[in-house]
Amino acid sequence: MQKEIVVGGFTKEQREQNLEKIKTKFTKRGYKFLKYIDNGTLKSVAVFDVDEKILRKEKSRSLYIMSAFFLLLSLYLFTQSN
Repeated sequence: MQKEIVVGGFTKEQREQNLEKIKTKFTKRGYKFLKYIDNGTLKSVAVFDVDEKILRKEKSRSLYIMSAFFLLLSLYLFTQSN
């Protein structure tokens, strides 16, 4: 599956620097860089190839974090009401 990530920057040099940062960040996660499309300031996109298993793992991690947050929030509110 391909995933597009926006590369922001006002000048071409800024976008290229951000592209290098994004490349290193996402290759550590297991993404494979395919191509870069330069369409201007906020429309430039880096295209990565991602395995479905990696996407599911990231989604489940974020769901665990959100559920832990709501659990702590409900615990806090429960103790405040007593």
